[in-house]
Amino acid sequence: MLGTFLANPIADNSGTVREVVAAKEGPRGRRGVAGPRSAGRLRPILASVAAVVLVAAGCSSAPVSTQPPTGFPTVPSSPPYRPSAGPSLIVSPGGDDSNPGTRGAPLRTIERAASLAGPGTTVIVSPGTYPGSFRTGRSGRPDARVTYVSEVRWGAKLVGDGEDEQVWRNDGDHVDIRGFDISGTNVDGLLDTGSFVRMVGNHVHGFRAGTCLSTYKVDYALRDIDVIGNVVHGCGDSSLDHGIYPGHPGGRVLNNISYGNAGFGIHCWHNCNSLVIANNLVFDNDEGGILIGQGDGPNYGDVAAGDMVVSNNIAVFNGAYGIRESGATAASNRYLHNNVYGNAEGALDLQTGTEIDTIARDPEFLDFERDGSGDYRLADSSPNLDAGTRDGAPGRDIAGTPRPQRGNYDIGVYERP
Repeated sequence: MLGTFLANPIADNSGTVREVVAAKEGPRGRRGVAGPRSAGRLRPILASVAAVVLVAAGCSSAPVSTQPPTGFPTVPSSPPYRPSAGPSLIVSPGGDDSNPGTRGAPLRTIERAASLAGPGTTVIVSPGTYPGSFRTGRSGRPDARVTYVSEVRWGAKLVGDGEDEQVWRNDGDHVDIRGFDISGTNVDGLLDTGSFVRMVGNHVHGFRAGTCLSTYKVDYALRDIDVIGNVVHGCGDSSLDHGIYPGHPGGRVLNNISYGNAGFGIHCWHNCNSLVIANNLVFDNDEGGILIGQGDGPNYGDVAAGDMVVSNNIAVFNGAYGIRESGATAASNRYLHNNVYGNAEGALDLQTGTEIDTIARDPEFLDFERDGSGDYRLADSSPNLDAGTRDGAPGRDIAGTPRPQRGNYDIGVYERP
């Protein structure tokens, strides 16, 4: 079962604090920290997954979900996607880029639609396969975002041809990218270089030479990016390739599922500061679950990754530590109410941050499968029920269920009704 969220502001937290300090090696390698990679692990890749309701915080509407293939649990469906009050452009596999982008005369490519878009425009992409690699560069405004949305959840399938390094590179600010299925022969899947961007509910998978979803700009001069409700897996051929790779300060990484990647499930590096990383599920990643630190450009260790809130995550059965600090880190980092279990080298490996109420027990999913085909909702006996914190918690879970349900927040991507 898979889906997405609405977010709450960070709230106060109380609990028993245990400070953990451990000396660790600094970063090495081209894009991040490297560690002992698990050799020879094969990871089946999810072929099809459940439908999802998308509810993006601050957005006026949500893309449609469809019924999943037989054998996968379901979540409630939503009405067809209704664009915001601004103008809309329609993209279809049967369209033509000389068309005006209406329902009756749709465009053929997202790239052409982007060239016509202005602040407040919604680009609605019909189901079908869209081969090729492209960039989008138009920016919105805080009150008039540019939105790219798959009309059917994961129905718009972007299949890269390897001509560019990424299938989709977004350079615009104040942009939403919602609900796409992204695969192909490129090095990387989805790259954002813009600020104030939200990447919500995408399925990015199978980039064997690189990273599934990442943020980057020259000198990492970008900020306040949300990565929410995405499912990423099967990326990388080295310890420097990750599922989700934020390199920016500010923003939220919430309700994501990241598994079966060669590096970390979530690897926060370069210019990471002041992020909330909450209610994610990371498993079967060769290098580890979640890494927090700074190193390499732009600061080369002179600035510490600080003011990080890492809360309510489940990090299980990864190749090294469930949650780790490395490089330059600050004492202001807080690791709150995380479930860390079954990782090859241990639970948490912190240098400077404080750890509160970590759960080191089996999360007890309804059905845990390493290949992504399981049911990752919590069983009645799970230690994660009502065991989370308000700090950083999104207001809805990955399936759109409001949090909390019983007076306290659950740990992980699903909230038990």
